[in-house]
Amino acid sequence: MKGRIRFIAIAYFVLVHAAAVLGLFLPIRASFIALAAALYAALQLSTVVGLHRLLSHRAFRCPKWVEYALVSVAMISGQGSPIEWVATHRRHHAHTDREGDVHSPRRGFWYAHVGWILDDGSTDPRDPEKYCRDLVGDPYYRWLLRWRFAPQVAAVLLAGLALGWAAVPFVFFLPFVCWMHATYLVNSVCHAARFGSRAFDTRDGSRNVGWVAVLTFGEGWHNNHHAFPRAARQAMAPGQHDLAFLFIRALAAVGLASDIQSSPAGGESTHPAARPRR
Repeated sequence: MKGRIRFIAIAYFVLVHAAAVLGLFLPIRASFIALAAALYAALQLSTVVGLHRLLSHRAFRCPKWVEYALVSVAMISGQGSPIEWVATHRRHHAHTDREGDVHSPRRGFWYAHVGWILDDGSTDPRDPEKYCRDLVGDPYYRWLLRWRFAPQVAAVLLAGLALGWAAVPFVFFLPFVCWMHATYLVNSVCHAARFGSRAFDTRDGSRNVGWVAVLTFGEGWHNNHHAFPRAARQAMAPGQHDLAFLFIRALAAVGLASDIQSSPAGGESTHPAARPRR
């Protein structure tokens, strides 16, 4: 059901996009390019590894301080509390491309890409209690429900004070907006029939899209993910790459990740409606 338009969200989108464009017209140093790339990578890894594979699907285990570190970096993007993020994602998996899905292209490509964020009726306030009871009692995550923009404001202030305010549009807002749309492509492009391919006959419209995987450090192998939701690695065929999984393996190598979930041997999905395509 459609709800009211979130005009505050529209204003925020206009503001951050304008700041990102401004960054292209201000003086740019070589160090700014390196810092912008580093922020983009940090946002991708923390969101993909921390919010998605760790919190949403429990694809591996790690010490609590590592979890909080990953989540804190992801929150620089102003996505809101991990409680809401995880609830939305788990609801998506429960109703993928059907009635009740938060961001399915069934309501239009652009609705799946960004429109659902501007629609107050796309989510339900009761979703956290229904889909992520394992997180609702966490005091830090509950604090982020109220102060969701605190990490982003702190990051902008730090960048401005350390580099000068003229650097902030390019170093912070440009990579932030690039990260934003790369992430949204998983919802829109990776569920649209005109893109990519399918390795598994899942009951949804998920697609594997290689160029989205490049931009999102492995999340573009989305049909693989819907076939094996708990797998820490989403690349499951020769030539597929998954930087996020390599990061998880690096954590494991230094003793900071364990119980890493993998797809069942032989490529047979545990998803009740997923079969390898022949």
